[in-house]
Amino acid sequence: MKINAPKRISVARELRILLRQGFRALTGNKINLLISLFFPFVAAGITVWIAGKDMFVNMESTKSACFILVCAAIWGGLFNSIQTIVKERKSIKRDYVSGALRIGCYTASRAIIQLLLCAFQSAVLCLSFYGVHWAYSNELPTEGLICGPAMLEYYITIFLIVFAADTMGLCISCIVKNEQLASQMSPYILIVQLLFSGVLFAMEGAASSVSALMLSRWGMEALGSISNLNDLPLHIQGEFPMIAHEADEAFLYSAEHLREVWLILLVFVVVPLIIGNVALHSIKKDARG
Repeated sequence: MKINAPKRISVARELRILLRQGFRALTGNKINLLISLFFPFVAAGITVWIAGKDMFVNMESTKSACFILVCAAIWGGLFNSIQTIVKERKSIKRDYVSGALRIGCYTASRAIIQLLLCAFQSAVLCLSFYGVHWAYSNELPTEGLICGPAMLEYYITIFLIVFAADTMGLCISCIVKNEQLASQMSPYILIVQLLFSGVLFAMEGAASSVSALMLSRWGMEALGSISNLNDLPLHIQGEFPMIAHEADEAFLYSAEHLREVWLILLVFVVVPLIIGNVALHSIKKDARG
């Protein structure tokens, strides 16, 4: 006698259920949630404190502030998600094997929840720009290259960086064996991102090719372009105005350049989601449990 498999619920209903489960999981881990919510406030404060005094006054301080924000955005995004899926691996496999779970719905639900968290964190990180103005009365950029207000372009850029780092964490969480391994990988990923960002060291030859694969590089390019770094004077020019500095093509102040960099950052968002989703589909063959 043939036994019919139970009828599956609709995609929309499954997604709603998974979203509720995901929000419960997020709010259930109160320590991690508090860290995720308060970390951007700390990062914004550090940006104002360390590099804020001469932000938008000279190139070096503005570049340093942008670098701090990129580092904070990448670290925050990774911390948000790198354990999100791996800690649920056993239940994912059980539900998927039984036919009760669509992997696409599951990864979509987790990505939506992370998107909302990243949107909040990005808004908080953008407070650093206003903090610079409030603390030191530095004049902020007003005109953007694409969207009108420069602050809106800063927000879009920081959100893309945070969410791209977050989807990278989701992808890793789909692939790694356990939570401990995921946690151990985070600092090494950040170190590589920092080393190949193009800020600490000049990237030439093979290093330049590796740098092109780094989220940090494109995040710096976008923030540097919006800030018009090439037009800001060097610190030494305050005493020796005759000294000139060459423009860096990475920080080209043009709408076309910013659009290209935003598109690249969007690729950094989408590709890890696709890879993670494909990897999670193989969980039926997984002997890990």
